[in-house]
Amino acid sequence: MRQHSTPLSTMRLWGAALAALLAALAIAAPAGAATRKQVQHLSFGVPTTTGHVRDVVIDHPTRAMTRASASATTSRYPVNDGAGRTVEITVSTLCEASCTGASPQPIATFLGSVAHGDEMNSLRVELVSPTLPDPITNEIFLRCGSALAQACYFPTQNRMVINGNNTTASDGATREFVIAHEYGHHLANHRINPPFDNPAIDWGPKRWASYERVCEGVAAGAYYPGNQGSRYYQNPGEAFAETFAFARFPTAPVAWHWTASLQPDTNSLAAAIADAVTPWVGPRSEKRQGRFSKRKRPKRKVKKLGTALDGDMTLKLNGPARADYLLILRGPDGKELERSDGVGSKEAVSYRICGEGSFSATVRRQERKRARFFLNGQLP
Repeated sequence: MRQHSTPLSTMRLWGAALAALLAALAIAAPAGAATRKQVQHLSFGVPTTTGHVRDVVIDHPTRAMTRASASATTSRYPVNDGAGRTVEITVSTLCEASCTGASPQPIATFLGSVAHGDEMNSLRVELVSPTLPDPITNEIFLRCGSALAQACYFPTQNRMVINGNNTTASDGATREFVIAHEYGHHLANHRINPPFDNPAIDWGPKRWASYERVCEGVAAGAYYPGNQGSRYYQNPGEAFAETFAFARFPTAPVAWHWTASLQPDTNSLAAAIADAVTPWVGPRSEKRQGRFSKRKRPKRKVKKLGTALDGDMTLKLNGPARADYLLILRGPDGKELERSDGVGSKEAVSYRICGEGSFSATVRRQERKRARFFLNGQLP
């Protein structure tokens, strides 16, 4: 198959965002992280204003929704991303007759311009009529079950339902902005964020959710992952999808309706793009080693560890059989988090990271013997 290059404008857009992300995450605790954290903590308890219901995520569609999705025209269209990816687009019978912007190929080409990976090939897009106020011809209402939603997404079906008319909502969101929001859900539906959410559709993907301290917000009772009801604007999954739309349209004149602590900045936009183009696939390894001499001191060795991501960390200590070690894991403030003090030189600790970022592992020897030790860590 002939290979095509990714359009230069798209490469520059993704590359600039990724460069910003890498600069932000070059060390475990970026210079601006403390300020960001303080702002977020201050806003955790601040009620949000009522805004537009951008969409609805429907895990279990009703029979009526399924029946309503019967279509007239279904085909696959190239997204023109240089990688040969395609998307399935359906136009409802009513929309074929009444919609003014239901041409599939321009929509497919636009989808190719948002940051994405192979999950694009599994996407199904359904163009329907939004005619108001008659509920019989308001197909978004029939399929999405909401008279307020501008679109909806079905995770189990990889399907988004959008307006067949190329209109702009009263909050300034164009149809392309709404499509980008829906693709944010589709993207998260094909990303992982263990141990919090798999797939990551309710919390947001690993890099974005870690930067936005979603774990801390959930623990504080400020965020409600997956809530499509009264806590819609405190749902981090929805905030990620809206952030993803802003990553494609960073200057869009659209008000931020979600909780203020999740309002995007340059680094969160870059994190969203990075989650799209370089998905997090699992923990990474970090290794440290040290040596104790016969001298009385030192009795302990301290090794630094760091990660910008939330998740589960394990740390294993190994040494010679004749040695006896103690292993202590401490957080950035020096507080002891976990310890392992068995007989011999093999020790292990595990810890669920939720915003800490940097750690120290203290290896303490219990006797005066010359010996080496090895620390093997698995960090998100």
